[in-house]
Amino acid sequence: MAHAEQERRARFLYDAAHLLVLASPAAAAFLGSARDRVVQEADLDIPPKEYDAYRRAICGACGNVMVPGWSCAVSIRSRLKGAASKRNGCTKAAATPETQMARKCLRCHRDTLQTLPPKPRRNSKQSKARAEPPSAPEATSSRREVGSAAVKTANATSKQRQRARKGGLQAMLEKSKSQNTGLGGLDLMDFAM
Repeated sequence: MAHAEQERRARFLYDAAHLLVLASPAAAAFLGSARDRVVQEADLDIPPKEYDAYRRAICGACGNVMVPGWSCAVSIRSRLKGAASKRNGCTKAAATPETQMARKCLRCHRDTLQTLPPKPRRNSKQSKARAEPPSAPEATSSRREVGSAAVKTANATSKQRQRARKGGLQAMLEKSKSQNTGLGGLDLMDFAM
């Protein structure tokens, strides 16, 4: 029961710090650091995702609520993780880029680093192979016809798409004209004086 009370207290201090950040930054920083003390003293288990979000929001040193551009500066840093090095005649060729987001508290000048996940790479040949599973021959031919129209619009340049839209609009106008001529052949321009 005391554990749940400490969690509620920590949540209250976190919310109060965010509410006071504009009115009184010093009071908000005090509440942020008080929340840190409550979590440490009660030894609360915080999920990693929630902990990362908290570290992005409040400085771990002074408790300052970090609002990008106002109370903290945000920058992106990139470096090679596992850079190539020679050890005992062996070279490491597998160096992967690592990107970090750095938040610098403008109150205590502490940097809080967060490693960003790498962007997933997609191979166009593999994605095309996965897109069309094998099936019956009759269904394959109809799929090719529909798929080729979709591929044409997906790969078309802006001018080609504009022509396709224009042709579609002209066809719709002609269709509506032919339907209107069945109503006696009168048009709005026939009533103009």
